[in-house]
Amino acid sequence: MRRLLAVLLVACAALAVAVAPAQAHNVLTGSDPRDGSTLSSVPGKVTLTFDQPVRADFAQVALTSPDGIVSAATVEVMDNEVTATLPATVAAGAYIVGYQIVSNDGHPVSGKIGFTVTGGTGQTPATTARQIAPSDAPVPSSGGWVWGLLVVALLLSGLGILIVARKGRRKKGSRG
Repeated sequence: MRRLLAVLLVACAALAVAVAPAQAHNVLTGSDPRDGSTLSSVPGKVTLTFDQPVRADFAQVALTSPDGIVSAATVEVMDNEVTATLPATVAAGAYIVGYQIVSNDGHPVSGKIGFTVTGGTGQTPATTARQIAPSDAPVPSSGGWVWGLLVVALLLSGLGILIVARKGRRKKGSRG
């Protein structure tokens, strides 16, 4: 029974090690405008390029203006590129483009890029873009919940193995 327990624990450990390098998450490989760039005016569109195809039905992009207003952007997806039409604004300052996408393998990925606009009058024209609460805007996620879930699964597996091993010992002791 100890051999079985040892084999199962080694198998669980090997599974945990094998899962770690299999980072199947989609990764942002570039953007236009580039993260950290300085522009003379707010671009009409932002293009985000990922290393894998993106599911169009779950792609979201939001623009946070220098005054803290968060507006949803209209999004188009073509393979691994997400193009967002930004709401019209002319305010100078720092802008943040937050995104949340789902890879074709089902993994959600969030992040942000930023750019600074030096020109502009500091006024925001009327726009038909839907304004959203900052709490609803796409925000970066570390994916730590996946590791937590893996640890819980391994602990539950070990507990199950321990219970089975103890019951097996009791049965052997009661026979002889």
